[in-house]
Amino acid sequence: MDEFIESFIAEANELIIQLEKDLLNLEKKPRDKELINSVFRVMHTIKGAAGMFGFTDMQNLTHEFENVFDNVRKEKLEVSADLIDITSKGIDIMLALLKKEDVKESMQQVIQQLKNDFSSGSEETTIKEELKDKTNNAKEVYNCYCIFLKPDKGIFERGIDPVSAIEELQELGTNKIVLRENGIPWEKQKSGKVCQAQWEIYLKSKSPALSVENVFMFFDQDEFIIEPYINFSFIDDSQFVKSSADFYSGAEELKKKVRHYFDNMDPETEVENSEQVIEEPPSDDNNPVDAEKESLNKKSRTDSDTTINVSSAKIDELLNLVSELVTATAGLLDHTKRLKDIPLTDTVENIEKLTKQFRNNALDLRLIPVGTLLNKFKRQVRDLSRELNKKVNLIIEGQDTEIDKAILKAIESPLMHIIRNSIDHGVESAEERAASGKNKLATLKITAFYSGANVIIQIHDDGRGINLEKVQQCAIEKGYIQSGQQITDQELLTLIMEPGFTTSKNVSMVSGRGVGMDFVRKQLNEVSGSIEIDTEKGLGTYITLKLPTTLSIIDTLMIEVENSNYLLPLLEVEYCFKEKKSVIYGNNNRFLRYKDEMVPFISLREKFKFNMHQNEDEMVVIINKFNQRYALIVDKVVGEQQTVIKSLGELFIRQPYFSGGNIMVDGKLALILDTNYLFSRNILN
Repeated sequence: MDEFIESFIAEANELIIQLEKDLLNLEKKPRDKELINSVFRVMHTIKGAAGMFGFTDMQNLTHEFENVFDNVRKEKLEVSADLIDITSKGIDIMLALLKKEDVKESMQQVIQQLKNDFSSGSEETTIKEELKDKTNNAKEVYNCYCIFLKPDKGIFERGIDPVSAIEELQELGTNKIVLRENGIPWEKQKSGKVCQAQWEIYLKSKSPALSVENVFMFFDQDEFIIEPYINFSFIDDSQFVKSSADFYSGAEELKKKVRHYFDNMDPETEVENSEQVIEEPPSDDNNPVDAEKESLNKKSRTDSDTTINVSSAKIDELLNLVSELVTATAGLLDHTKRLKDIPLTDTVENIEKLTKQFRNNALDLRLIPVGTLLNKFKRQVRDLSRELNKKVNLIIEGQDTEIDKAILKAIESPLMHIIRNSIDHGVESAEERAASGKNKLATLKITAFYSGANVIIQIHDDGRGINLEKVQQCAIEKGYIQSGQQITDQELLTLIMEPGFTTSKNVSMVSGRGVGMDFVRKQLNEVSGSIEIDTEKGLGTYITLKLPTTLSIIDTLMIEVENSNYLLPLLEVEYCFKEKKSVIYGNNNRFLRYKDEMVPFISLREKFKFNMHQNEDEMVVIINKFNQRYALIVDKVVGEQQTVIKSLGELFIRQPYFSGGNIMVDGKLALILDTNYLFSRNILN
């Protein structure tokens, strides 16, 4: 039973994400019937499933929301900001209930508010009206429904049998059912667990439309269509007509057949007299369109479903095994080269190529679209802008860009801090924007895209920008720089991410304590990411996050300092060359010339407090991050290395210069240098 409850919780979480998305869109389009229906259906689906799995509180809560949005559907209520607010609170309570948190008090407050503020009449009144209508009508009124059912091919894998739904429909009234097997007998489809069949169901029943919809509670919305057949007619371009078009020569033929079905249904007959027939769509061998359809049908019957659900734990276990395989292959290749056995070396090199391909395919399994995270911020932007009385339009681009799920999870809090800062500090009030000639509606834009093997996420607001004069004054007061010291704008912006640094004089519920940007940089460093800030007064601020696509296995450059090996991410390395020590240290200004540019350098011997060696030459490694160049002075460049990143544990918790380690083929440890921290600290030293 536990696995079914876990499945319900996972499905409910997905439905709530969809609900929140529809709700935010509904606020912009309050009369959009499709969005209203979508919100209602999600509430209805969650209510039904919650009742099945013992989530009684959630069932009661969603029942109240279902009533409210049913009244919105019937145009008895209008969508308002207050309704969006209370529904958003309801979403938060639903998420808490799924985590089995005690939120009964908050839930009762929401339910009471729904009854007080959004009820268009009590249920008792509604029942009385229905009884009155029935009394006034001497003859019972029967509802007619045309239903088109086309389940997904993998419907059986979801634990759903379409026949059960059809049997449930048969219990609601007199019906005519048309089964189209599409070339494969239904029993064979069931045994093969691949559904190709489609159904047309014509139902005459006393039941309301909601009861018919309940039958398809566990089906996806695109798997069925329920079309009321009012006064024995329906609109020519209805969804039912479109879906059934392949089986009839035209809409007129369909309507004649439907009229015939309903005319011959006696609502007073017993349910057992319902009828099911098997039909196939008309085909014309001389018609190239029909031939093409048949070809596609054959292909669909032979193709298996290309998507399966795999638990995160299994993927993590697979990647750990791949990591060990990469390490073992590197060791095997090293030993083989020493043996100088050419046939054996060729075989092992082929194994290495296959291992790399296997590694890349396994890493792809962990990649998920960034849109799964970015869409969560729509709600936060809405709530925060209302709280601060600002008007902000959120634009998200590049939602399909994929990144490792562990990285995406790690940057959720940093992104939230950046967005809160942008709205609180960056975006002006509507009055201030109007006074400066700007649109009262501010724009906050989040864009994700690939850059080489990295993912870039940019957050741009068109607010007031960062006051660099204020930042400089604050930096002087805190002792980061001296009064009169020459410092570039980019270096000033780097200081914003120092612990406790804030230019805000007031602490609010949103920001002002000086912990946000320091936390952002720290979290990004932990996933080998980096941050760059660019601003222009009066025009806004760009914050750019550069992230690796994956964390598990990366290509690195191995360097050597005092007989110890260190690793640099290969994507950051621009060039390596040898330079005389007298040229590097001769001018005492900690800069060296590279491509007609003065580049700041860091000597790792000095940084790690090793004695200077007697060699006349040094190896220089040029690092390029966000088009900003730095140089590392090292003893030796060993070469490229495919690195399986391992956590360093508590032993290195106070060593921020290293972001991980790798066990080499000889069993020694090589530490991965965190160039983000290395260069950011160099500015202050």
